[in-house]
Amino acid sequence: MACLALLESRFGDRCRRALALVSAAKIKIADSARHIGQEAVQLHGGMGMSEELKVSHSFRRLTVAAQQFGDADHHLERFASL
Repeated sequence: MACLALLESRFGDRCRRALALVSAAKIKIADSARHIGQEAVQLHGGMGMSEELKVSHSFRRLTVAAQQFGDADHHLERFASL
């Protein structure tokens, strides 16, 4: 938070624009990761959730990556506030 406050005090509007762009990218990445993971599991059926296929590992990794550093809802709220 201190780093964000320092950036905002020095760069002001450019910092807000950069934060908005980061949030917009994170929203798109999180939504795409969720969609791709769910479609891959759906395509492979029950085997998509088993430990035998790499699809289940990829789905879990995409889910964690989508939640890391704030989920899509968090970034959507932040994007709307900027």
